[in-house]
Amino acid sequence: MRTVMDLLDQHDPRRGLFLYSSLIESPEFLSYRDLRARACVAVASYRAQGLAPGDRVIFPFHTSLDAIASFLAIVSIGALPFSVKTALKPGAGVDLAFLEVIARRYRATYAAGLGADDARALALRLLVRGGAVDGAVDRAPGLRPGNESDLLFVQFSSGSTSFPKGVPVTHGGLMQQLAILTTVDDRREGDVYASWLPLYHDMGLIAGMLTSLYAGNDLHLMPPLEFVRDPMAWLGLLSRVEATHTITPYFGINHCTKQLVLDDAPEIQKWDFRKLRSWFVGSDPTDYDVMMAFQKLLEPRGLRAETLLPCYGMAEAVLMVSGIDRAERPKVHVREDGRKFVSVGRLVPGFEARITREDGTICKDGELGEIELRGATMVGRYFEDSTVDFFNEGGYFQTGDLGYLISGEIYIAGRIGDRIKVNGQTLVSNEFELAVEALAFVRAGKSVVFQIEDRIMLLVEVPPEEAKAGRRRELIEAIVAQLGVKLRLADVLFIRSGQLKKTSSGKLRRRVIAEAYLRNEIRFIETSDFEPKRTDHRKEGANV
Repeated sequence: MRTVMDLLDQHDPRRGLFLYSSLIESPEFLSYRDLRARACVAVASYRAQGLAPGDRVIFPFHTSLDAIASFLAIVSIGALPFSVKTALKPGAGVDLAFLEVIARRYRATYAAGLGADDARALALRLLVRGGAVDGAVDRAPGLRPGNESDLLFVQFSSGSTSFPKGVPVTHGGLMQQLAILTTVDDRREGDVYASWLPLYHDMGLIAGMLTSLYAGNDLHLMPPLEFVRDPMAWLGLLSRVEATHTITPYFGINHCTKQLVLDDAPEIQKWDFRKLRSWFVGSDPTDYDVMMAFQKLLEPRGLRAETLLPCYGMAEAVLMVSGIDRAERPKVHVREDGRKFVSVGRLVPGFEARITREDGTICKDGELGEIELRGATMVGRYFEDSTVDFFNEGGYFQTGDLGYLISGEIYIAGRIGDRIKVNGQTLVSNEFELAVEALAFVRAGKSVVFQIEDRIMLLVEVPPEEAKAGRRRELIEAIVAQLGVKLRLADVLFIRSGQLKKTSSGKLRRRVIAEAYLRNEIRFIETSDFEPKRTDHRKEGANV
């Protein structure tokens, strides 16, 4: 079986990676053949430093050409990288407490991409790339061949409800996923992919970077923080490089939409998205109305509804599980209670799914339950974790996702653990969050909802100047309009920034936030119409 390193030698020498440190500067370019050469230099360097097959490497995956070459070198040697989150902000540092747990749990002995002090603190040997890149380097001797069962790297589950679990990715599973993804998104010779997603996350690493290395199309990469700071510059880049493919979580669509509504810059009139054929929308439950409003705003610039492809995936499946047909417009299902959910399409070949009730029985078409999966590229186990049965007695993996099937198409409602029970209904936290994030003063990903006994709590991160009198009532009214549920004014709180903890994939860690609230650790913003009262919830025995 061919490896990604094998494929790099076969691609058009004019194709390669364009890396943007910012969108106001020209990118750094490296052809795929030169990337292979750089990776071979790293192979020689790492071997000289003692790295051998089977060694385990803590690998904060930065968005850089050197990091990509280092990753390819480590897997080519046969060592095992653990792809972990990096700091988004320069100089912010990595989460040493998290890395210490990972290094100890999985007996890592090396690190790459860390600072010397951090590696020393973790008692890890730091790998350093050395030597000049020689474009004439043709082949490093003894690169690992592509055996289907070989373990290539370990990625991590989202960790939204528990500590992230190691997910082992084999060579066979990866190559099968790359074939699935490039078939679903109709990858062709001469295509152009653009991505801002972090490389430590499966969507950025596999769907963005590795599919491009597999298919040989140009890839334009930028650091995630640049997108967060300036989504309009990102949209401008898609137009300028005539991108044919991209990918984003729903958060990205929402973020862009709010900026488009506010921005009337003349350069928008010059944008052209007519060549954009595939825009995967995944990771988060999607607000259909916001997604289609985004498309309508850019329709005059050539963005077709059929370009937006809601999809479903997870680390435990290597990545993609389902996606809508690229000839279809995004589809919404309106339930009897008026709630809307977006179709994430049919299963890709090889997967099987069923929806189950809490007692394990099978749901009818359209009935909400837990999504269970098996087949295709499901990894079958967590890495060196005997405490968890990956498959249940029926041979299915219980995803923890709440959803339903209609005529073979999957609709995602949210996470099982994020259910909100009110007035005899079962809603999901993200439904409340999507409702309030439609308001102009609430940024995407800056609200969280959880339930404490019979109270539904809404916390919203806003700058102090946005916490104006009357705005909490606006939040309540938005939820009433969308869901027909009225929150108590005392349960709607503005909080200071930096307190909404998230996973490496950007998902809210609602239980962690709720527990911080119960411990009175949340810093509130007082408004002229409200002064939050501290309550010792622990004495009251409240539960999330």
